[in-house]
Amino acid sequence: MNLFEKFTRLIDIENPDFKEKENVHDWRNYVPYEWQENWFEFTEREKQIIVVMAEAQADNEEWD
Repeated sequence: MNLFEKFTRLIDIENPDFKEKENVHDWRNYVPYEWQENWFEFTEREKQIIVVMAEAQADNEEWD
């Protein structure tokens, strides 16, 4: 199992429901709309990279 598979195994990267995203700490908030619309055109590796980067952004959110 590589790093991306280990990190993304709990996330359905093949069929993320971008319409059902949460307001707080949700990686889907950090995927640009254009990428969401074309999600199925990305390779599995590209999706994994996007998810890892978006998850890092979501994890850094700070709320009062």
